[in-house]
Amino acid sequence: MNASRAVLFLAAVLFICNVWGYDLWAPDEPFFGEGAREMVVDGQWLVSHINGQVNTHKPPFFFWLIALLSLPFGKVYSLTARLPSALASLGTVAMTLRIGRRSSSERTAVLAAFVLATSYLFWDKARSVQTDAVLCCLIWVALSAFETWRSGDLDGRRAGLIIWAAGALAVLTKGPVGLLLPLGIVVATLAVDREIRRYRELAPITGPLLFAAICSAWIVATMLWGPAEYSVWGALKEHFVDRGIHGMHHAQPWWYYAKVMPPQLMPWTFLVPGALVLAWRRRDRTDRFLLVTVIFIVLFFSISTEKRTLYVLPAFPAFALMTARFIATLVGWDKGPAMSRRWVTVGQSFFAGLLILLGAAAPLASDRVEELPAWILFLLGGLVFAIGLSTLWAVVKKNLFAAAVAPAVGFAAVFLLVAVLVYPAFNPAKSGRAFAAVIAEETFESRAEGHRVMAFDLGNLPVHYAFYTNGIYTIETKDSADLARHLDQNAQVWAVANAKRLDELPPEIRDRLEIVATTRASRRDVALIANHPPDPGKE
Repeated sequence: MNASRAVLFLAAVLFICNVWGYDLWAPDEPFFGEGAREMVVDGQWLVSHINGQVNTHKPPFFFWLIALLSLPFGKVYSLTARLPSALASLGTVAMTLRIGRRSSSERTAVLAAFVLATSYLFWDKARSVQTDAVLCCLIWVALSAFETWRSGDLDGRRAGLIIWAAGALAVLTKGPVGLLLPLGIVVATLAVDREIRRYRELAPITGPLLFAAICSAWIVATMLWGPAEYSVWGALKEHFVDRGIHGMHHAQPWWYYAKVMPPQLMPWTFLVPGALVLAWRRRDRTDRFLLVTVIFIVLFFSISTEKRTLYVLPAFPAFALMTARFIATLVGWDKGPAMSRRWVTVGQSFFAGLLILLGAAAPLASDRVEELPAWILFLLGGLVFAIGLSTLWAVVKKNLFAAAVAPAVGFAAVFLLVAVLVYPAFNPAKSGRAFAAVIAEETFESRAEGHRVMAFDLGNLPVHYAFYTNGIYTIETKDSADLARHLDQNAQVWAVANAKRLDELPPEIRDRLEIVATTRASRRDVALIANHPPDPGKE
């Protein structure tokens, strides 16, 4: 097995190992799992439905991928839900390898793929039921075609068609951002190259027509045969105005990514500054493309009011390529401006010390982390401690390559241990399956009589329970008056409620209330409650 295949095999193991071994966890995973489940079971394919209601938050492409993989089984499993993200991430690693080969040596390309596969955020989203890994892959399909054309290995018309087609699928995955990012990077890169007129080579007419054909095929089908309450234009307003300008659920300050990105780039965080400096000093064609990609993506989401850490995932292949090219230049694989060894030794020494401290302190957390057996914490702590020591030893021995790569080798082992041991151990606390089973059992008779279960101020938890009860769709509300009217019935009815707000109910309703089961989920105290119908023999 050559190095390229080995790094792809490693990435596949990291991304897929034990994705079937634990349930879908709130907040996001059950949302997508439930949308796909309703496609498979209820036949709602054009527009995804969540908890029995039309979903305007996300376009359908990611739901389609999960549903198609689940269709042969008639049910959505953890494996079929997570596989689209894992395969898309593997594809992104392969494209990073391809771009690295074109711009640098084979060794540098393999290193870039390794950097990407072992970056924490990229690894985490490769195993998550979220749209971002698929979005990242589609964006890099477009950018890979652009970079291939830019290097003279692909004709402009074909590259342009690929860019617009990938952009269309990306829009159907996560909305307009799927086109705005690759198109903005293409235009900005050409502007930096002072070749903006070359944009006319990239299928400037047939490309947009192809994009429109792909997107409008779904839009027209939705308008003709989709649910009447779904509005494409309302969904666009939600993405552009409500999310981008006002922020809906994740409004953050402009400097948000300066705070959250360093931990997400682990274990390569302390090499990224040197990589950015080298790329800026050298600024060859590849460096300009990578710099524009990183700067454009980070600035784009910094300007937007709505921010989440995972939004900048499409920048990670560019970070990986720059980091690999930086290491390759220092160790003499590639040519470039002279860079001080301190760009590696200082940061990695600090990182090594941090890992040694974390590894030594990990066993002390055994009393605070009830979900994990002490031996797992000792194992992880010992491994992190060993990673720190090996990194420090490489720095002392002035082995730059080992000092740069040793933490990632250790992190790959940590990731596998987390996937095999830690996630399954946390599953009982993170999964809604057990509480959903209680809901299904206790409410069976009431539902059989035609009464629906109400969900009161539970955020996205009703989706979680709909998924694990295989279709108990609740009536969602945040108004305590709605809950009071629901419980003030002559028949026994049920509700799943935010326990901290039950005091808002009128006393006469609370007196007839029974709390049947409780749990803690998504930072909420959740109670399954039932009313006691009034005694007809009493006034």
